[in-house]
Amino acid sequence: MQTLTEKRVFGAKTGVTDVFVATDAGLAAVTVSADQIGAFGLASREPATAVAATADRLVVGTDDGLLAADIDAGSRAGDVADPAFESIGGDAIGSVAAVDLTPEEIVVADSNGVVYSSEHAGAVAEPPAWEQRGTTDGVRAIDAGLLAATDGVYRIDDDGVTNTGLTDVRAVTGVGQPLAATADGLFRLGNGWQSVADGAFRAVAADGHGHAHAVGEAGLLVRAAEDGAWTTTTPPVEAPVVDLAADRGIVVGVTDDGTLCVTAGDGWRHQRLGLPGARGVAIGGGADGS
Repeated sequence: MQTLTEKRVFGAKTGVTDVFVATDAGLAAVTVSADQIGAFGLASREPATAVAATADRLVVGTDDGLLAADIDAGSRAGDVADPAFESIGGDAIGSVAAVDLTPEEIVVADSNGVVYSSEHAGAVAEPPAWEQRGTTDGVRAIDAGLLAATDGVYRIDDDGVTNTGLTDVRAVTGVGQPLAATADGLFRLGNGWQSVADGAFRAVAADGHGHAHAVGEAGLLVRAAEDGAWTTTTPPVEAPVVDLAADRGIVVGVTDDGTLCVTAGDGWRHQRLGLPGARGVAIGGGADGS
């Protein structure tokens, strides 16, 4: 919990960042400042199956399709986002299993394993045109051109989707050196997939600057940017962490019981959101401090 002093100076020097959590109760929007957790509330009350965000756009998967909203975090002075969602899946996309969002395109997989992509079409009120890229088996996550599925890691390329190996993949990151969290261990992509640690892993995230985090049976693994060495630490809470994200100088994780965990490099803080059935977490934009 924050002290009264922390609440008074929240965001003043380090700025604020939006964090979005997909849960069975809806989409939670949380404002954080470095490792301090501030205001939070429901941005959508429709059960969310997946979430992705950039500095100016938010995309949410549901059992009934895909929602998107334009956001302007920098103009809100730290208030929790209140986005106006539009349905953008059209007739092509039904129940969403995973989604990824870059400044250039949206990539989404439905519950049948069909993968679609679309270039951004300006404001979300302009419906995108969807291109079917391929089909996989049991999609769990999509990140930076890679897809985690029950039958392997797939690369999304001009030819569609291409299986690159591994099995029972729970999470993947394509930021920097690709990493995959699987039922058998944590792997990095070098000359093929190479083992980093044994045991079942649930989530992995990297920031593109050499830092990476992964969580599983072995605990919380942290890769240092300086030498690439991995160290094993204790997760910040006892409940299982189901997803991780890293951007804007912070790492966030969410547990299956809806506890948000945040670190800016000097230790973890956590806050119970009271929203069970968490599925995923994404870091959006923010406002710089004074």
